[in-house]
Amino acid sequence: MKTTIEMFLCLARETDDGVYDEQFVVEPLVNQAIDQQRHLLSGKSVDVEINQLAKPKVCGHPQAFSIAVNNLVRNAFEHTLAGQGPITILIKEHELLVTNQVSSDADGKHAPIEMTSSHGYGLGLGIVQRLCERNGWTFLLQASEANLTARLLW
Repeated sequence: MKTTIEMFLCLARETDDGVYDEQFVVEPLVNQAIDQQRHLLSGKSVDVEINQLAKPKVCGHPQAFSIAVNNLVRNAFEHTLAGQGPITILIKEHELLVTNQVSSDADGKHAPIEMTSSHGYGLGLGIVQRLCERNGWTFLLQASEANLTARLLW
């Protein structure tokens, strides 16, 4: 709930207070998001793999970026079932990818991804999209039969 309120407050700011041009490092914000959301993996036996191929700096609003990353990590952690995984987080020069496995039902068919649930992907990812638009970043969500990948590009 706190994260959702922070996202709304960040979007509600009408004026640019100069922090939209701030340059910040990605890695600490990703690590902070993982630490803050790790409780969601409690009892799930799921590994989190972080692959850092670059040490990028992003120009924009650091709080908006942190909120977006927290939301992507939280979604991956919440929607990964026990024993599924790993959840992979890939940091590249101009993008961040968060990938988790999509759950299967009892018949071995992949369960549909619920994009409209208020507890699911819907509300938070809509806010992530708006934060990205406001900062000149791009947000993409790509689903395959086995994985769901959230991409944040700058």
